[in-house]
Amino acid sequence: GLDGMWVENQNMITMKPTNQNFERDFKLDLADERTLRKFYTEDTVREIQGSTEALKLVEEEWAQLEEDRRLLRKIFPRGDAKVVLPCNLNRLIWNAQKIFKVETRKLTNLNPTRVIDGVRNLSKKLIIVSGEDRISKQAQYNATLLMNILLRSTLCSKKMASTYKLNAEAFEWLLGEVETRFQQAIAQPGEMVGALAAQSLGEPATQMTLNTFHYAGVSAKNVTLGVPRLKEIINVSKQLKTPSLTVYLTGAATKDADRAKDVLCKLEHTTLRKVTSNTAIYYDPNPQSTCIEEDEDWVSIFYEMPDFDPSRSSPWLLRVELDRKRMVDKKLTMEQIADKVHSGFGDDLNVIYTDDNADKLVFRLRITNQDDKSSESEEQVDKMEDDVFLRCIESNMLSELTLQGIQQISKVYMHKPSTDDKKKIEIAPDGSFKSKAEWILETDGIGLLRVLSEQNIDPVRTTSNDICEIFEVLGIEAVRKSIEREMNNVISFDGSYVNYRHLALLCDVMTAKGHLMAITRHGINR
Repeated sequence: GLDGMWVENQNMITMKPTNQNFERDFKLDLADERTLRKFYTEDTVREIQGSTEALKLVEEEWAQLEEDRRLLRKIFPRGDAKVVLPCNLNRLIWNAQKIFKVETRKLTNLNPTRVIDGVRNLSKKLIIVSGEDRISKQAQYNATLLMNILLRSTLCSKKMASTYKLNAEAFEWLLGEVETRFQQAIAQPGEMVGALAAQSLGEPATQMTLNTFHYAGVSAKNVTLGVPRLKEIINVSKQLKTPSLTVYLTGAATKDADRAKDVLCKLEHTTLRKVTSNTAIYYDPNPQSTCIEEDEDWVSIFYEMPDFDPSRSSPWLLRVELDRKRMVDKKLTMEQIADKVHSGFGDDLNVIYTDDNADKLVFRLRITNQDDKSSESEEQVDKMEDDVFLRCIESNMLSELTLQGIQQISKVYMHKPSTDDKKKIEIAPDGSFKSKAEWILETDGIGLLRVLSEQNIDPVRTTSNDICEIFEVLGIEAVRKSIEREMNNVISFDGSYVNYRHLALLCDVMTAKGHLMAITRHGINR
C-alpha cells in the first residue's frame, strides 16, 4: 500500500552478520558497567542500573531482534539485504545529528528504555490497513512487517548509544519525522496503479537492446533476452525460440562430476546415429563364415553355439560400426543397444554384436524370414527385395531409435555457475551466508515432468523457462512466480530496475482468472 515515488533502497543490517557480530553490535548488556559508562552520562547510568524495568525491556528487545533476524532469513533465503522501503532512516538520522548538533564523541543522555518505548509506539502508529477484524489485522501485520523490522534493527538501543549518539530531543524529532514521512508514502486511494505499472515497465523496455545475447565458448547455450523474450512472456507464446530447463541436482551429483554426467546422459536424447561411425550393406550368403575378414574371428565364435536357426536369415547383411569415444561419452554398452534394437524390431531382425572391449564395436543385422510358405505366392508381387528393405530399416534405426534420454531434450550442458544467482546459498553454523558452486545442468528443449521424475534431481529448484509448461506441471501460483522471475531476469539483464510492485501487478493480472491470460487482444477478450 505504499507509493512507488516515496520508496528507496535500504539495507537490512541484521541480515548478513555472523551470530557473534550480530550479538556484539545489537545486544545491550546492562550488567556490564564499563561499557555503559562509555556510552551514557553519569545520571543515565544511575537510572538504568537501579531499574528492573529497563532490564526487562532490553531483554525483550534482544529477543525481538533475534526473532526478526530469523524471519528475515526465512523471507529472503538467499540473503539479499537490500529492501525497498520509505523513510530513509540513515539520512533522517544524519539530518537529526546535523540539526541538533549532536557530537558523536560525547556521551549521550538518551535512556535505552525511552528508545525501546519510542520505537514500539512508533510502529503502532504506522498503519496501512486499518480495521479491527482478524483479516485486517493480519494484512496490517504483513504490510508493515519489513518496515517494522527495519525500524527495530536500525533504531535499537545499542546502535543508538554506540553509533548515532542522538540526545533525547533529537530522538523525539526523528520519531516524528519517520511518522510523517511514512504517512506521506502511503498510496492515495484511487491511485491509477495500472497506468503507473504500465509506464514503469514500458520505459525500461523501450531502452532494451534488441539483439539476443550469445554466450561465447564451447558449451554454448544461447538464451533469448531483451525485447523478443519480453514479447514471448507477455504474449504467452507456445513456441519459444530457446526453450530450456535449468536442472539442479541433489546428493553426490552436486559435487561429483561423474555422477552429474550420469544424470546428464539420462536426460540427453541419444539416437543410434549419434554413436555410429559408419554403416554398410553387404551380400554375405553364408552367415556362419563371413566374407568380411575383420569379423571372421568373432562371428565364427558366435555361431559355435547359435541360439537361433541361421538357415532362415537373409543373405543380405547390415553392418553397423560404432564410435567407441562417443559410446563412452554417452555411457552406453553394446548390450543396451542390442536390447533397444530387439524391443524395436522383435524377432524380425537377427542381431549379433561384438564385446564391449573388442577392437571395433560392430553390430551385424540380418532379416529373418518367417515360416509362411503357403502365402508366399500372393505376396511376391509387392514384396520388397531384402537389400532395399534393409536400407529402409537402416535409415529408420539411425534416426528413430531412441537409445536413452528424453525426446524433446536435444542437448544438455553441464557447468558450475560463476555468478551467485545460481549457486546454492546456505547458512553456516556461525550464522553467516555461504555460497557454494554445485554442478547444474542446462538443457536445450523442455520436458519438465519427465525430468522431475528422474533420480538425483532437485525437484524444488529445477525450473523451466516455458511458462505454459510450468502452468501444466505446477499450476497457477507457480506460474505467477515464474512470470515475475523471468520478467525480472530480462529487465535486470540490462542493468535496468523495475520495482516489484509493478511487476507483481502485471503477473497478478495475467494469472487472476486461473488461466494464463496473454496481454494481447486475443488474451484480454477471452
